[in-house]
Amino acid sequence: MVDFSTLIMANHPDLISRIKRHFEEEYALNDGRIPMRVLKALVSSPRLADFYVRDFSSDGYIYVGDSFLDRFTMLADMPQKTYGLSLHRWNEISSELIIVSDYDFRDPTITRIQVWPFDPRDLHLDSLTVAVAVSYTALELVREPRIVGALNELLRLYNVQADPDELR
Repeated sequence: MVDFSTLIMANHPDLISRIKRHFEEEYALNDGRIPMRVLKALVSSPRLADFYVRDFSSDGYIYVGDSFLDRFTMLADMPQKTYGLSLHRWNEISSELIIVSDYDFRDPTITRIQVWPFDPRDLHLDSLTVAVAVSYTALELVREPRIVGALNELLRLYNVQADPDELR
């Protein structure tokens, strides 16, 4: 039996197989679904901080958060796209960026940056999917049921249910 009590990061090289083994061996609700809280107990959220910046050049960066969900599900994203940057890269470029705290929600010149401890571009799609899923806070899931639906769609392969009521 494998000890799954150690929290791992989403860039762990054996992430997907560890999740699958854990779910097969240990956890399932009566109807076979696994609550999101179990996934979050296994995989650490990569999201360290969020920043909103003006006129960000997104070339070479990838979507995370709502923009990732928009790309792979029916969730409609806001005009402000969300990109993931490593903490290292953020430290390199943040002094050159225009960080804003107040903006019009329709303003497409604003970009949301999520700072992660590693570069999300290094993840394969399955690991990136899990990383994005665990990056959402319980409050975000309670406030926005559309995100829950999108996460359920993405996590169906793992039989994970992102219902915020299951997070309690």
